[in-house]
Amino acid sequence: MRQYTHVLVVALLVLLAGCSGGLGGDGATATETTTDTTDSERDTSATPATDASGTPTTGDESAKLTTEFEFNGSWDQQYRPGQYYRYEVESPNLDGTATYEWEVVSATEQNVTIRAKLVSAETTTEQTVTAPADELYGELSGSPTGSVATLGFNSPYYSGLDEKSLEVGDGWETSGTNGNVSFKVESTSTYAGLQCADFVVRTNGSVFWESCVAPDSPLPGYMAFYEDEGDEEPAFEMTLVEYRPGA
Repeated sequence: MRQYTHVLVVALLVLLAGCSGGLGGDGATATETTTDTTDSERDTSATPATDASGTPTTGDESAKLTTEFEFNGSWDQQYRPGQYYRYEVESPNLDGTATYEWEVVSATEQNVTIRAKLVSAETTTEQTVTAPADELYGELSGSPTGSVATLGFNSPYYSGLDEKSLEVGDGWETSGTNGNVSFKVESTSTYAGLQCADFVVRTNGSVFWESCVAPDSPLPGYMAFYEDEGDEEPAFEMTLVEYRPGA
């Protein structure tokens, strides 16, 4: 899994450097627009992030707020019309900070229409896809917006949380070809008003994957991937800075 994620990160960084790919496969409708971004065109305005009460937050406050949130509710990770997520994307290999938007345009039991937009120092890519909810990532694949979505939102580790009721301190361990892998909920946080549980995956004691997951949100408040065992800084991370829960 670590090698697969490393390959995905490398491919993503190439795409962020200005190379755009194709659209998804059959069975979905999609549109994609890719443009170069100049300083004069870059939109620097932003809606302030807020805490759980709606109070605007800035800097470190909006990045991570310790809460008394009891993460033991039922899972309801459905897409809802009007859901909106905006992330800051950072990596040591990126020139500056990129931004990534994910907006649910419409949602029914059969199909979901989402708009994904990636803005980096070199390029702006926007894509709209309509597909069944469990096929969205596949239909976005091959494009910069799809690579970000796959790495940030579609890790196999997320599937291990299905149907679980998690509280701080909950965790489990497994053994495999790469050694011991541990999973643990270490704390709770709030990102742009989204309350979530900090879920940490370690391989042989070193942090490999972090994500802040919520039972009522299909996307996380935060995720980070560490390339090599012992790394202190992530190779890729996404931080939610603006969020609307939708209808």
